[in-house]
Amino acid sequence: MDTLHALTVAREAGRRSVLVTVVAVEGEPPSYAGAKLAVADGQVLAGTLGCSEFDTAGVELAAELAASGGSATLRRRMVFGHGGDQALELFAELHEPAPAVHVFGDNPISRGVAELARFLGRRVVLLHEGAQAAFESAPPGPADAVVLSDHDAHYVDAVLKQALAGSAYFVGMLGSRRHAPMVMQRLRDDGVPADQVDRLHSPCGLDIGSRGPAEIALSVVAEIVAVERGRAGGVMQMKLTTTG
Repeated sequence: MDTLHALTVAREAGRRSVLVTVVAVEGEPPSYAGAKLAVADGQVLAGTLGCSEFDTAGVELAAELAASGGSATLRRRMVFGHGGDQALELFAELHEPAPAVHVFGDNPISRGVAELARFLGRRVVLLHEGAQAAFESAPPGPADAVVLSDHDAHYVDAVLKQALAGSAYFVGMLGSRRHAPMVMQRLRDDGVPADQVDRLHSPCGLDIGSRGPAEIALSVVAEIVAVERGRAGGVMQMKLTTTG
């Protein structure tokens, strides 16, 4: 597997990865400018920088970049050899996972949300049994959305607490106008800060007069896109006005 394909596979699987590239060499190391190494979670996915010592340095640089927060690239000169007679200049570039929609529940609406999200090119993570543990092991990032389709599921409160405290740009829960305030009050009573509770979109979905699971799913996915784009989700109709 080549490095670019490995990065694509990692991105589609929801893994954060780093591409390390040799941009310059000094001395006569067993490497060359343009050598590449794809790394994710401290493991080499594909490629090599020339030898195991160089690859280890690449993995360490990738880990530093992945843990750095806001930075998307790092450039570093690495010296090797007993007398420091070999050096590589490395460039590391962070590759974020494909945007995802984490859908909780197993019902026609959750399956409809998943289908529409996939149609729009989103990565879909369907969770139900064992949902809380799976969510904790791979929490959503700032480009991700979270939708809970079953407000009565046993994991709802735990998942909402984690999702609302996390970085997902959209956290929504299906439910009636009677159920939503009950859940929100329960979260506040459990100590969830008000600003986090206010992030919850519930009932979620745009008001399109939905009837049936498919239309409800459409309204939910439409709101996800609207929030991502910073739009209110209103109509775009224009009318010609006449004067005189």
